[in-house]
Amino acid sequence: MEDQGTRTAGYVELAGQTYGIAVDAFASANQRALGYAKSLYDIISRPYASSALEASVREGFDRAHQIVGLTVGELQTTGQKNAEVTEKLVAHAAKWQETWTEAVRGLLKTGIANITYVKDAAETSFDGFAKRVEELQSRATVSTN
Repeated sequence: MEDQGTRTAGYVELAGQTYGIAVDAFASANQRALGYAKSLYDIISRPYASSALEASVREGFDRAHQIVGLTVGELQTTGQKNAEVTEKLVAHAAKWQETWTEAVRGLLKTGIANITYVKDAAETSFDGFAKRVEELQSRATVSTN
């Protein structure tokens, strides 16, 4: 029974770790998205330094370049973070697979033990029944002679 308690605690710990990985990944993604949105807003909302057409066009292209650079950097970071989370989840999936395999092994052992018990009980009952029938036959043979 103590072994089962240990396994249950292991399942709970593993589930907690999986939940932690998911929550950390979600929080990190939200934090990066907010940072990206803030940086994007800072670039877009900056007032133009000059009202001259040429300066405004040049600054518009400069802002577009900054936005493209920011977006490329954010996409690279997001891809890297997603790959890291995927690695963690794959490693964790291996732990879950090992846990499930152990659980199935335990269920099979219990099932086999139960079947063995039923078989032994049936053999004992059948042996007792066979002895009783033999006893009754021998009495019947003795009383007819």
